[in-house]
Amino acid sequence: MVKLRIVVGADGSAGSTAAVRWAAAEALLRGAELRVLAAYQRRDPHQHGDDGAAAVVHDAVVQARTVAPDVDVKGVALPGYAAPLLLHAAEEAALLVVGDRRRGTLPGQPLGSVGSQVATHAKASVVVVRGHPADGPVVVGVDDGPTAATIIGRAFEEAALRRAALLAVTAQPNGDGRAALGEEALGAGLDPHLDPWRSRYPSVPAEHEYAPGRPDRVLVQRCERAQLVVVGPRRHGYEGVMLGAIGTGLLRRADCPVLIAR
Repeated sequence: MVKLRIVVGADGSAGSTAAVRWAAAEALLRGAELRVLAAYQRRDPHQHGDDGAAAVVHDAVVQARTVAPDVDVKGVALPGYAAPLLLHAAEEAALLVVGDRRRGTLPGQPLGSVGSQVATHAKASVVVVRGHPADGPVVVGVDDGPTAATIIGRAFEEAALRRAALLAVTAQPNGDGRAALGEEALGAGLDPHLDPWRSRYPSVPAEHEYAPGRPDRVLVQRCERAQLVVVGPRRHGYEGVMLGAIGTGLLRRADCPVLIAR
């Protein structure tokens, strides 16, 4: 039986340490193995390793084993650029985890280049670890896009895994979003977005909030009390992916880890 694998990038920063610890807890939760990867630039063609990167990996593995001593944790330092190495490693992973390099910088600055590339191009689902640990709900944005059902289903799965509640949020700049459901559905107390998943995950308490305002700003506000927010990528062109305004806004300002579900 092939075991699930989680890959986490390490570079010795505070954001990286938070990502490693979160990934270790996630591996324990999922019964997965954890692989820690660090990149270094080889300046000498005859060089076979890098002491600095090896130390980063060692420290990261120690951190992971402290959080989850029963998880199979292995680490490796490889020559090359971090983003391509992580993207390659993610091809055989169920989840790729990276830290937020904005820690200590000014609010609103872009996500670090590695995190941005990974979040945009990885074939696996990606988590960018931000904010502080919380015991709140799993939050997901709900719209009428073609991937909405898949993203809502993933959010229910994550909530069930964590034994958490789910908060689905529909935000519209000019209204509260209820009009899209139709009078008949509203009158009958039906929710075509959540009801199919409620029946599959009866243990998950699920609430659907309709809020006026820009979706990215509303979701950032809801993340203040969340333990995870789930967002889907926007398809663009030939096998291209864009995060869109909502995903980009969450990666810059969310106060909890952000899962980009593939």
